Amino acid sequence: MRRMYEERDPRGSRAGRPVLVPFLTSLITTTAVFAALTVAEGRGLLAFLHPHQPGDVEVPSITGVTVDQARELLRPRELLLTLQAERPDPVVPAGNIAGQAPLAGSRAARGTAVQAFVSSGAAASTVPNLAGYRPDDAVEQLRTRRLVPGRRQEQASDTVAAGLVIGTEPPAGQSVAPNATVALVVSTGPAPRAVPKLLGLQMGKAKKVIAEAGFKLGTTKIGSSDRYDDDQIIKQEPAEASLAPAGSEINVVIND
Repeated sequence: MRRMYEERDPRGSRAGRPVLVPFLTSLITTTAVFAALTVAEGRGLLAFLHPHQPGDVEVPSITGVTVDQARELLRPRELLLTLQAERPDPVVPAGNIAGQAPLAGSRAARGTAVQAFVSSGAAASTVPNLAGYRPDDAVEQLRTRRLVPGRRQEQASDTVAAGLVIGTEPPAGQSVAPNATVALVVSTGPAPRAVPKLLGLQMGKAKKVIAEAGFKLGTTKIGSSDRYDDDQIIKQEPAEASLAPAGSEINVVIND
């Protein structure tokens, strides 16, 4: 008997050890899955797996209605309402329900709290910088940002060419509500300026006055007048104090 015992395969005492590892792994995985399913069941997310349990009710749609209306829809089914943080929604008006969990049409036990997300309204838009754009292109830029083009305003500008956008009202960078009206300010070119007096001036002085006033010297002709000395300007066009576009020409006649 003693010899038979001593000749048994010694590996037999270790044969059960590898079996322990997969057993523990399976046990831990099963426990984790069970815990996750328990949490999901408590939140009503697995109601579709047993739609006909006694005491279950169908969850109604509360999306788009006010908070008070949502409570009225849930009350006959003995469901509760829990409000979550507000979130922007481009469609649902501010203060109304923008989403829910469990979803409408699923089933939940009486007394289940339906989570509701309240809309804060559409997210604010920022007025883009449209300076230098052609008006038609600027309008497209506004529409892509869900802004409404308003009436165009005209304004003189020494820096922006006539027909192009100077800016907007409200100004670029300002936050506005979606579908807010934004007016375009379009350049009419440089503002008209008063023509300086050149009569009685000699050409050297006249050129300096013309340049400082923002105009250019146009044609120069010779004339005669007893009222002025030789080489003095006796006539100018446009006339003194009249309005003319900046950069336009002033024609003069010099006394001979």
